[in-house]
Parts: sequence; structure tokens; C-alpha cells
Amino acid sequence: MPETVRIVVVDDEDSVRKRCVRLLAKRGFQAVGATDGSVALDMVRRNTCDVMLVDIRMPGMDGIKLLEHVKAFNPNIEVIMMTGYAAVDSAVKAMKCGASDYLTKPFELDQLLQAVRAVVAWRCFGDDQRQLRRTLQLSGPDTDVLVGNSEAMRAVRRFIDKVAAVDCNVVLYGESGTGKGLIAKCIHAASPRSENPFVVADCAALSGTLLESELFGHVRGAFTDAHSDRKGYFETAQRGTVFLDEIGELPLDFQGKLLRAVEENTVCRLGSSDPIRVDVRVIASTNRSLEELVQRRLFRQDLFFRLNVVNFTMPPLRERREDIPMLVEHFLKQYSEKFSVPKAPRIPPGTIEILSAYHWPGNVRELENAVQRALVLAENEELSVGHLLPVKAISAGAWEKDGEEIRLGFHAARKQAVQEFTRHYLETCLRRNHGNVTQTAKQMALRRTSLQRLLKKIGLDPSTYRTERLLTRGAPLDDNP
Repeated sequence: MPETVRIVVVDDEDSVRKRCVRLLAKRGFQAVGATDGSVALDMVRRNTCDVMLVDIRMPGMDGIKLLEHVKAFNPNIEVIMMTGYAAVDSAVKAMKCGASDYLTKPFELDQLLQAVRAVVAWRCFGDDQRQLRRTLQLSGPDTDVLVGNSEAMRAVRRFIDKVAAVDCNVVLYGESGTGKGLIAKCIHAASPRSENPFVVADCAALSGTLLESELFGHVRGAFTDAHSDRKGYFETAQRGTVFLDEIGELPLDFQGKLLRAVEENTVCRLGSSDPIRVDVRVIASTNRSLEELVQRRLFRQDLFFRLNVVNFTMPPLRERREDIPMLVEHFLKQYSEKFSVPKAPRIPPGTIEILSAYHWPGNVRELENAVQRALVLAENEELSVGHLLPVKAISAGAWEKDGEEIRLGFHAARKQAVQEFTRHYLETCLRRNHGNVTQTAKQMALRRTSLQRLLKKIGLDPSTYRTERLLTRGAPLDDNP
């Protein structure tokens, strides 16, 4: 959070350094300046720095060398590089050395604040993840569900930390797609049972004889296709955890058998009367109210009390909207690697605002699927709202919150419409002029420099529209914008 994060601005230019310090201080950050790399390193050694803004070109120790020293001393310090020279090789080198972001001078206040807030949020997220992994003794992808730094997600982490060490049954409530199954897995991974199996039973997909056979096992000849004895989920999870997903869908006539298994820690395989001793922890999940089902006589009250020792309700995504930007970046990185996308596409700030306003009825699962779909359908290095949201939602311009329909505010809706129109108009003109910036500016009745600024703001590269011209014999190459 801003009041606890210490920022050092390292720049030999007094005007730039003092301006950055003043702007950050006005936004509540603890910001100080350093005139050169040696002064900044002293601050790092005295542990008075969490985030650094470093100019690349400075006399004596340059920014790249300072970055290397900082990361060698404390890799957890986040470093944002600044330069008045938009050199791609410098940016690449800085990122390879561990820089978190890269700003080109002169930059606007919003750009500075956006970069600082992003690394501060990532730093807080990283601290929480490192602490959680120490608690869970995990280093794999199972903790990915815990992406987010909202108070709601902090409550989830606190719950996992408290309940994992206590060997009691748990019920997880929440809408579909909120991550109940992965939270159950995190509880298991942090518990003393973590070295033993975690077995998932989908109660909504099983019924009748199949349900009893899957949970408790069967003996040879118990039914037509039972050619040999088979262990059920409870035996397979011996000294581990059984996760009963969507337990609210469990048939009433089977609930008594599950109650006996939970109460007596024994199961009988289908087709046998011999009890088998089991030692398992039960975690159940549901998107329905079990208390309401008990009142409607659709769920046994004694089974409810036996399972509902501790319960927790997973927050829907609309109640932790501040986590959406971080989740989008997380899924972009994850699926860019999975789909072998060389460079993760960029999402404009305006699009992130719209994504944060959308109600996401399918919660995190819907957002994850939206990012996957966008990566497959995207045709350039930028993802638009159309790639990420349903067509119906975009055309209506309406979002739903707490069951009530509200419309996007006038200014936000106008800004979105202008952005979409501007991009479409620019793409049409560039395509018509085969990426020639001079001809495009002339057609649009703009100065060439104005068009260059507009292209940079929208994020369009004229060179991608030169294909047709290059195919034309004798066509001259256009100069770069």
C-alpha cells in the first residue's frame, strides 16, 4: 500500500527527479530522490527502499549497472527504468536484468502513477504468494487461484491458513467458477495430510449405482461390468482428503450411506457387507444453500451438521473487481506460454476499465476462458473489448451488478465509442495507403507529426499495413513513423 512503500527516484536531472518525488508524495507515497547510483545503492544497503525509478543514462554508474547491483543485493526491490532515449536495445537489456517496467521521457503523470501502482500491486501480491507458498509448502501452479490483492482474497488466504492445520470437515460455498475446488486443494496441501492423496468426486455427474461404486468401490460381480474388485474414492484417499464437489446435488437416498461413512469412518464396497476402515478428511462444495435444502427436506440435517463443521463462502469476481487487472495479466502470461505466443498482447487501460465494470456471471472461470479466446482470435499485438467480452454485452453497453442492470456512464461510453471509431478509421486509412504515413496523414487532413502521436497512442504499427504495397513492383519503402 502507498503509505508503507518507500520509493527512491534516481536521476541526475534535478527537474525530473524533484518533479517525480513531488508527484508521488502528493499521491501518498514515501518518495525521496537520489542524484546518482552510489547514493541510491547506500539507500538499498540501509534497507530504505522498496521501489526504484532509475534513469538509464547517468554519469558515473549508469542505470543498467545500478539495476544489476540492486538485483544482486535484493531481488525483491522493484525497479522501473526511465530514459529520454527510446532505444529498444536498452529496454530489452533492462528487462533481461530484472527491470519491472520501462518509461520513456517525457512521460505523463498518469503513465508514472500507472507504472508505480502496477509494481506496488505486484510487490504486495508477490509477498502474499511467497508467504502462502511457505505455508502451503508449494511451488507449483496450484496457488495460481490466489491471484489478487483485494481484501476478499486476503480473507481467503487467512481462512486457508487457519483451517488447514485443523483436521475437521469443511463446506465451501460460492457461485460456479469462483475457485472452490482449487481452494480445497490448497487446504489439503497446507494440512498434515498433504503427503497423501487428494481425490475429487463430482456429485453432480454421478448417480445411483455408479455413485456408490465410485465413492465406496465394488467387488467382482456386484453388477454386470464389475469384472474385478475396485477401490472407491474413500479408500483411494486413505489418510488424505476427499473433495465432494457440488454436494448439494447428492441424491437423498444416498445421503444416509455417506453419513455412515463420515460418522463411522468405514465404507462397504458395493456388493459386499464387509466394512473397510478409512481415514479421510472431507471437504465439500456447493453453489446452493444447504440450510435451505435441509428446510425443503432435500438434504439430511444430520449429514449437514456432520459436514458443516467449518464453512466459507468464496467471493464472486464482481465483489473483488480490483483483482481483475492482475488476473487478466496472470492469464495472459499463462496462456501465452501455453499457446506459444511469442509476445503477450497488450490490453489498453480503457479496455481494462470496461472489463472491471463487467459483472462476470461465470466469475474467474469466465474471465480465464475470455483471455484464452482472445489470444486465439487476436490479429495484432493489442486485445480489444470485442475479443474479451460477449457481443451482447458490448452492443448493449450494459453491465449487471447485484441483480440490477446499470448502464455504462455517458463519459465512459463516449470514450469507448471514440476509441473504437478512431482505431477503425486509422486502420482503414492505413490499409488504403498501404501503411504510408505521409499519404495517410494527407488523406486524413492531419499533420504527419499529429498522426504519429495518434498512432502511438492507439498502438498501431503502420508497417503491418505495407504488405500490399511491397507486393507491387517498384513500390518504394515508406519512412518510419
